[in-house]
Amino acid sequence: MKNLLFLLSISVLSIALISCEKDEDTKVPEEETVTEPKRIGFELVQIISMDSILVWANNEILTQEEFDSIQITSGWQKNEPREGMPDYARFLRSPDAEEDGEFTTAGHFGFQWLFNAQIVDSNAELPENGEGLITGRYIAKYHQVTFNAGRILSILISPQGEEFVLISRDVNRTTDTPVVPKTWKIEEREINESITFDLPNPTLNIRAENNQDSWQGPVIL
Repeated sequence: MKNLLFLLSISVLSIALISCEKDEDTKVPEEETVTEPKRIGFELVQIISMDSILVWANNEILTQEEFDSIQITSGWQKNEPREGMPDYARFLRSPDAEEDGEFTTAGHFGFQWLFNAQIVDSNAELPENGEGLITGRYIAKYHQVTFNAGRILSILISPQGEEFVLISRDVNRTTDTPVVPKTWKIEEREINESITFDLPNPTLNIRAENNQDSWQGPVIL
């Protein structure tokens, strides 16, 4: 079940089909500025099947104590709290929505949550990963991120040259040094101008198993 935990990378996350109603009047969440200390997000994952896992992000302010107090039931898991790396980030719509600005919201376990992502493949095969140092999953989501000029980005480069940008980190990580296969590379890259881009849909989310750093893409920077 460890591989089911999912964001930023999230970002990013019951046995029965989801039954919540879509809120027609829900507005697009305004773009949020991430300042130090960074905003911490909380997520629940609702397991429909191994290849259909719904990710719900908190849609109201939660404290760590409130999140810890949630008593989940069968078919649900808590994702570890995530620290976002972008300076700005927003979800344009829920995965099941037809247009930007449409979001599915619901109350679960006494709090309000927003359906922001869906894991559609929880065990994506990654090249030259015989030791299982990294894990991959494909996530359906409409996720736009911004990095300000002067930022130094962590870029994970596959043996085939595809690039993935660090989107989120485990708040409770015990090390800042991720371990990846020898033929994969981590490069620090400073950007001179602000960049905004949509992550691909679906996004390949690659996590380092030792500290749960989450790179997502592939992207062209």
